Amino acid sequence: MKNPSISLTPAKCELLDNILNEFDEEVYIKSDRVLKIFRGNGTLASDYLDFLVQMNLVILVGQVDGVPLPAMVGKQAGVDMFISEGGFKRRYALNKLEQDTGKSIFDLQNENLDLKEKVAKQDQLLKGLEDSLTQQGKDILEKWLIRVLFFFAGILITYAYFKIFHEV
Repeated sequence: MKNPSISLTPAKCELLDNILNEFDEEVYIKSDRVLKIFRGNGTLASDYLDFLVQMNLVILVGQVDGVPLPAMVGKQAGVDMFISEGGFKRRYALNKLEQDTGKSIFDLQNENLDLKEKVAKQDQLLKGLEDSLTQQGKDILEKWLIRVLFFFAGILITYAYFKIFHEV
């Protein structure tokens, strides 16, 4: 883990985030808290801390030759923002998404906005068509009601005609 361009995995990202989350509101923590994350494996913990140092996320305080871990670990400015933005796991997920789709997050966001606009336009078109069909249905119903009304009026007029002029 001496190289910051290492290939991260979700498990490695979770361990790195766990180290950074261990700080909570504190600026410095004892290295035994980091050691707990790695179940006592000081060499592995040291490798991960070296990676975080290379990423300018932590500083090591009280490091002694021959001892894998320093006395304390301090967090650098920006760690809280880094964690609040999702830390290593979120960056890994975004990077994986970018690799899988072949598009950057910015491109995917723009594509998403374009699709939302298209959906809104289609919804508006659909609403317009529904309104148009509803109005056409009302017009057809109105025309048929008028025809039926005239039909019955014709029957009544015919009945009245025969009643009045043929009863005599």
